[in-house]
Amino acid sequence: MPIKLKPSSKEYIKDSAGRTGSKYKWIHYTVTGAKTEELLKLRNSKPKKRNVIENELIKRGVSWETSKKK
Repeated sequence: MPIKLKPSSKEYIKDSAGRTGSKYKWIHYTVTGAKTEELLKLRNSKPKKRNVIENELIKRGVSWETSKKK
């Protein structure tokens, strides 16, 4: 399983009448699924996962040093 930014959660699926039933789907908050702006904010607030976040930003071609100056 990829490294997650926060714990996974269940999202209950509503039926056509808008009521929640017993069906649900899992939502995983992984580094690859996060937006670039969110990763730039989380880089300083999560020191244990800073290296993973920086590697993902490098893959996306974003430099966090230049983004701080803007």
